[in-house]
Amino acid sequence: MIISKQDGKLVLVRQDEHAIQMGTVSRLWGNEQFQKLVNHESVSLGIEKHDAGWKQPDDEVLFNETTKRPTNFLEVNLPEHVRFYEIGYRNTLKQDPYAGMMLGMHWIGLYTSRFGYDPTFTYKVSDDLRGFMNDTINSIQKEWVDIKQQYWAAQHKRSEFEDNIWMQYEYFQVMDRLGLFMGLNNPKEKNEVTLGPVRMTRESEPVHLTIKSKGNGEILIHPFPFADEFDTSVPGRRIEDRDYESRQEAKEIIEGTEKEDIQWRIVAS
Repeated sequence: MIISKQDGKLVLVRQDEHAIQMGTVSRLWGNEQFQKLVNHESVSLGIEKHDAGWKQPDDEVLFNETTKRPTNFLEVNLPEHVRFYEIGYRNTLKQDPYAGMMLGMHWIGLYTSRFGYDPTFTYKVSDDLRGFMNDTINSIQKEWVDIKQQYWAAQHKRSEFEDNIWMQYEYFQVMDRLGLFMGLNNPKEKNEVTLGPVRMTRESEPVHLTIKSKGNGEILIHPFPFADEFDTSVPGRRIEDRDYESRQEAKEIIEGTEKEDIQWRIVAS
């Protein structure tokens, strides 16, 4: 669950619904400056599915016994985090191996400061779990070798093929971070973040995107990477920011609370 405090309440966004929102947003990427990516649909599907493994835990409502509140996504213990992500990874591999690989890169990047790209919203691995995490990281990365062989055409430069993959990975991180910005912030408040770097084309120099919430539900983006301005939303629930006696109480309160759309309009700065 993606949880923030807004107007004295806890705002809860399901992770699978955050991912679905960003899969839709990803498919709108591209204009005269920003080219769509190679295998753009598969990359977008990976983004759409990247938190699919969190459906069951968000249904069950994970509970933090220390804070007496639902568990925020950064509070989940690492063995559970690995297990939940692997469910989504395995299922997506069956549907589209390329999309699954991109999801897997995103997942493993959460334990490696996004492969050195961006440490934001990544996990610190404690010494007692270092061996477990190293084994997980290494074994999953080895699986991508066979997947790449399915998609690389031998008559094309392997270096360009690999560079496209890393361009897609960087783009994937921008989409995730943009979705978290929309899921964690109040549309009525001003906020700003810089995302990237991301490339307009494979050959271009990378740029950073400035993301500004105006406080009226609009997000200004510069430079603007989408075909047109558009509306987007993610469902959320607002519950009391208080101690809950148990996971069951929190779950009943959440299930009894109507969802409301957190609405944004994405515009060019």
